[in-house]
Amino acid sequence: MGSAATEAGPVAGETAATAADGEAPSGDGPGDAPDGTARGGARLRGWTVGWPAGLAQALGAAVLLITEFVRQDVAALGAKVPKGAHLPDYAADFPHLVDTLDGQWWFRAAETVRDAVSFGEPRAALWAAVCAALVVRLNLDGPPRTQCFLSLAGAGYCVVAALSAVPFLVLAGAALPFALLVGALAVVLATAAPGAWRRLIG
Repeated sequence: MGSAATEAGPVAGETAATAADGEAPSGDGPGDAPDGTARGGARLRGWTVGWPAGLAQALGAAVLLITEFVRQDVAALGAKVPKGAHLPDYAADFPHLVDTLDGQWWFRAAETVRDAVSFGEPRAALWAAVCAALVVRLNLDGPPRTQCFLSLAGAGYCVVAALSAVPFLVLAGAALPFALLVGALAVVLATAAPGAWRRLIG
């Protein structure tokens, strides 16, 4: 009996010492769940601001820049050029290009998906997708699941919109690389800005 008590004494003492030091006993500690949550949040953040979504969003930003620039001269994204409309010289072949692409299944499919998911407002939806992409990259403290959904959904729409905007991309000509650069810079700066700001304010 005495021997058993002697052996049990150090075990109880060790447990008490461990608890006094603030350490959890062996097994699942109370910090495991927060660690798992943090890892899940980091993974979602990685998908939200990762390069696949970033490439699509940069392309969407370039499409938005181009389509807004020519909207008054030619047509808005998703709008048809009226028959007999007088177009500027740089857009003289635009209707012919659209008619040619209308014969391609992938172009018609892109237009159909674009109009379906944007509820018939492709220009407004592209604005929303690009702005949402920049906001979720600038906001480190937003709800991870919501931000991930907004980022990936917007990136998907940007790809569809870009496919349906091929005539506008062709119309851009030599200005296309500049538009792509502006789009990429916007995404990169929005991604890097929160970290840079936190380092600046200490």
